[in-house]
Amino acid sequence: MAPQLRKVPAPESAPPDPASANEQRILQHALHSFAVRGYAATGLRAIAADAQLTAPMVNYYFKTKEALYQRVGAMVMDGLVAAVAAACPEGGTLAQVLTGNLLGHLQFGAAHPEAVRFLFGLLYGPEEGRPVLDMTGYAAVLARIQKCFDRAIRSGAFVLHAGVTRADAFELYQGLVMSLVMHDAKAPKFGKPTTEPRIASRRLGILLAGLGTQHE
Repeated sequence: MAPQLRKVPAPESAPPDPASANEQRILQHALHSFAVRGYAATGLRAIAADAQLTAPMVNYYFKTKEALYQRVGAMVMDGLVAAVAAACPEGGTLAQVLTGNLLGHLQFGAAHPEAVRFLFGLLYGPEEGRPVLDMTGYAAVLARIQKCFDRAIRSGAFVLHAGVTRADAFELYQGLVMSLVMHDAKAPKFGKPTTEPRIASRRLGILLAGLGTQHE
């Protein structure tokens, strides 16, 4: 099972909170079930059995499957956004920010493979009956990358080649991020190595060279 995405340590003088531990246990087993089985095939009773808790206890924390799904989604998105923010330097160059964002995604995927599987289910799985999740946090990540491109292009630090637009640059970069994250998610299943940071950085350099000229 993937490690917990978020841990809030209790003060040393305080005993462990069993309620918080049970809630975290439910969330981790729910993440596994939603990632592996999908939303429609997941039930609260099955999650309770997997977590070795009673169904009423699960209902105590989460009244409905929809509420549990949304909580798991928030946990996953918060973890990803935090990982990316920690990897991106403040005030860095275009290449530094794009590299940090890319490596942050890959590091998050390596640490939390089931979270990535959950996200790909959200992106590409069946939508019927599935609750809508709040994507505001990740939208802020995308906005930061767009602003970084815009700032570099306006300042002349990154000059796009003829025929290449800002939208092209952003979409192709996002495509690289998604393709490497997906590759790493599937690599262990096929006995392949995950992407090393130097390889990820090299591929980003190739992409940027194809998009424009850097003057930083």
